[in-house]
Amino acid sequence: MAMAAATAERDVLVPSLEEKHEDPPKKKQKKTDEEKQEEKEDVPYREKAGIPLDDELISDDDDDDCFPGELPEMTRAELALYHQQVYESGGFDVDDFSHSFACGRIETMGFGGVLNDADKKKLGEYSMEAIHKYNTDEKKNFKFKEVVKANVQPVEGVMYYITFKAEDASTATIETFQTKVWRGIGFVEVTSIRVKPISISKQGNEDLAICCSRSS
Repeated sequence: MAMAAATAERDVLVPSLEEKHEDPPKKKQKKTDEEKQEEKEDVPYREKAGIPLDDELISDDDDDDCFPGELPEMTRAELALYHQQVYESGGFDVDDFSHSFACGRIETMGFGGVLNDADKKKLGEYSMEAIHKYNTDEKKNFKFKEVVKANVQPVEGVMYYITFKAEDASTATIETFQTKVWRGIGFVEVTSIRVKPISISKQGNEDLAICCSRSS
């Protein structure tokens, strides 16, 4: 009986070889000369914008969480162009890359950039809130005219990059404005509002006027 107990104890304490088995880590494939060149071209824009370099940008874990579906990932050339556009425009003027996938990317709103009526109404309300704060802060008297276009990005909710037109009631001058509006859970916050810079290369570098928030 003592021998049976000892045998049972050994069965409990000693794990089988199958339980200890682990697959060896897979070796990373070496990058081709073309991939290295595309990565080199991508670096200046990403360094200026404070964007992580190399594989830190899109990890395997990120891809698993974002459910890319059947779309192919963005090429390094597309990523370089995307980062350049975000850096230069502040996210307001970005090409439509909907044929490919990248987690957390700024996307154009609407089908082919054409907004539906519901989106126009919502974005118009956000734009009116933004121009109201601009008027208050800058002692101006602009009236909202129309939404030109909008981009959207997932950021613990949704960040809208809205380009719209407004008219100065005093001079009848029409200006193009850019505003960022963050829609979170239970609130909407206008985080920035500015007149669209004339120079494209300076769009992403100018300081944005910080605005207010309101409950949704």
